[in-house]
Amino acid sequence: MPVQILQDPGEVFEAIQKSPKSVVVHYWAPWMELESQFMSMFFEADENRGEEVDFVIVDSGFIHPQHSPDEMPLTVLYQGGDEVDLAPFDLEEIRALIERA
Repeated sequence: MPVQILQDPGEVFEAIQKSPKSVVVHYWAPWMELESQFMSMFFEADENRGEEVDFVIVDSGFIHPQHSPDEMPLTVLYQGGDEVDLAPFDLEEIRALIERA
């Protein structure tokens, strides 16, 4: 599945809960900049690992209630609907998280 760019919280929960694959979600808010500088990384990762991992960019300011909007931008790895790892706004940490997915 190609990278999903979602804004609706219900769609975000569905993407996390219903995927049989690992899901990497990048939480982003439009007021931070026009687009996350990590979007291109996600599209590249999807080309290489899209059969094993679903990639989601949440571009709305919504963040999973386990976290606070103060933590954005944040990238989270979910498996079986559960959060298993996260990476703050750091290029190398996000790459490492994608590798662990």
